[in-house]
Amino acid sequence: MKIETIRHSLAHILAYAVQELYPGTKFGIGPAIENGFYYDFDLPKALTPEDLPKVAESKASSSTLASLRVIEEKMKELIKKNIKFEKKVVPKKEAKEIFKEQPYKLELLEEITQVRPVSIYLSGDFVDLCAGPHIKSTKEIPIDGFKLTKIAGAYWRGLERNPMLTRIYGVAFKSKKELDNYLLKEAEAEKRDHRILGQKLEIFSFDEEV
Repeated sequence: MKIETIRHSLAHILAYAVQELYPGTKFGIGPAIENGFYYDFDLPKALTPEDLPKVAESKASSSTLASLRVIEEKMKELIKKNIKFEKKVVPKKEAKEIFKEQPYKLELLEEITQVRPVSIYLSGDFVDLCAGPHIKSTKEIPIDGFKLTKIAGAYWRGLERNPMLTRIYGVAFKSKKELDNYLLKEAEAEKRDHRILGQKLEIFSFDEEV
């Protein structure tokens, strides 16, 4: 199985986890990217970096922010259920009914001008507008080979006039060893960047004896 397909499928599992933790979430898009994946969300309440150290004391709800760690644990819980990825091709009219509570999906559907069926993917209780491909089931996902890494703001469709969504990023590899090696390299690179920045800032330091 190609790692890109696993990463794309993890984006759907991330969205499924957020759906479970934050009822009422509106969903943007969730592609695979270099080294991982992301998904854009219009959450009932904004998730900010300041919330990351917090750990939910109970099950998260629409009024309770969960940390990335909590979302990640929910993803692992779903993965262990061996959830299947089922592709369905449906008429555009039916797709609009399926996503009637999802404005971003409806916008994407409106841009499909051809009179032809569209493909959706069902993963447990989560359904997404998607061309695929995906894995057959979550048993193909290395459960210790991924990690949620950060959140960021992202305008819908990259346009400033559109709503600001919450983008959650993750990285994923075929094994824990590959993941650990990647995270170690990233940490070392960050340290080097801090050292270089520190050296540059020394240019502007003052000698108190002058």
